[in-house]
Amino acid sequence: MEAQANVERVVIVGAGLAGLTVAYHLKRLGIKSLILDKGGKIGASWSARHQQLTLNTHRSVSHLPGLQYQSGTPAFPRRDDVVRHLESFAQRHAFPIRFNVDVTGISKAGSCFVITSSTGPVFAEHVVIATGRDHDPRWPQIRGVETFNGQRIHASDFGDVKQYAGKRVLVVGGGNSGFDILNHLCRVDTEEVWLSVRSGSAVLPKRLRGIAVHRLSPLMDMLPSAFADLAIGFTQRLAFGNIQSFGFPKPGRGAATRLRCDHIAIPVDDGAMGAIKAGRIAVVREVDRVVGGTVYLAGGDIVEPDILIAATGYGPRLGCTLGDLSVLDAKGNPILGSDNVSSSVPGLWFSGMTPGLVSYFRSVDREAGKIAAAVAAEPQRPRTAVSRLDEWAED
Repeated sequence: MEAQANVERVVIVGAGLAGLTVAYHLKRLGIKSLILDKGGKIGASWSARHQQLTLNTHRSVSHLPGLQYQSGTPAFPRRDDVVRHLESFAQRHAFPIRFNVDVTGISKAGSCFVITSSTGPVFAEHVVIATGRDHDPRWPQIRGVETFNGQRIHASDFGDVKQYAGKRVLVVGGGNSGFDILNHLCRVDTEEVWLSVRSGSAVLPKRLRGIAVHRLSPLMDMLPSAFADLAIGFTQRLAFGNIQSFGFPKPGRGAATRLRCDHIAIPVDDGAMGAIKAGRIAVVREVDRVVGGTVYLAGGDIVEPDILIAATGYGPRLGCTLGDLSVLDAKGNPILGSDNVSSSVPGLWFSGMTPGLVSYFRSVDREAGKIAAAVAAEPQRPRTAVSRLDEWAED
């Protein structure tokens, strides 16, 4: 059956930080967009995270464009502060959002994108993928981990920190999520806690002598990577001394270089390093294998935790949606142009996939401006297109 199908100028997949910011910049240029979101409300992915979660970035550079946080918000906003901030922004701008829409595929039909979803097909001239980098928990490849007879969880399911009181906990991964967990574990009366690290990383303090270190991040962002690496290394040493003396491996590259080249965020300390110095958290070598309740470490040492937490990062979970467009690398990450927003398929854009030294808010704001300008530069096509809709009908 042939029929006239409405073609949206821009469809944004994801109604979180990135999606709302892109919609804002498009609206400023007079461009209408439609947002599709899998969740049932604004900030659903944030609400699903553990209740102790706070931003590692200062509120002064971690807000949506043109909107400040409510009075009384801490310097490092909490999970619920961020959710309220997103909700207020969406309400202020009245973006058209369709909730509970699961996008299952995106393909190209001539000059039009066909977005298949749980509620039927949607057609668009441009598509912006703004679902973020943290949707697919990544588990470490550890021999015998399936035999572990304790509790095995990913950092995404950390939950209430109180449940770890009296427990022996092994945290695998010393990156951003690993330190987030340790910053909370050090505030409860656990038994032994171990941090297993495979490679070195810089660690920055949340505060140094009462000063929020992250407030200097805009200055760091202006520096070439080599100079930013030196500044971050100096700050780390001033705060903690030589962290290799506590068992951390020496990093192969500087923190700013790793972030800009490998998109690896910088861990932030908010109490964990003090617990490590005091001997309440032990830094150990990488996990070699697991046999029942015993975890064997590289070098032969063993630990016997009650709980093993994999703090080994996330992926964007885009393969099922974009697998036919050849815009993803072998790990499922988007292959971005030099502008960090475009793809090899004209009209397909990404936002919120690249971390920055300042904050995701700042990075996304820049990306959204680029996307909006590029869309505005193209002439608008007719709002309808002939399509064989039965090809996209649900089974």
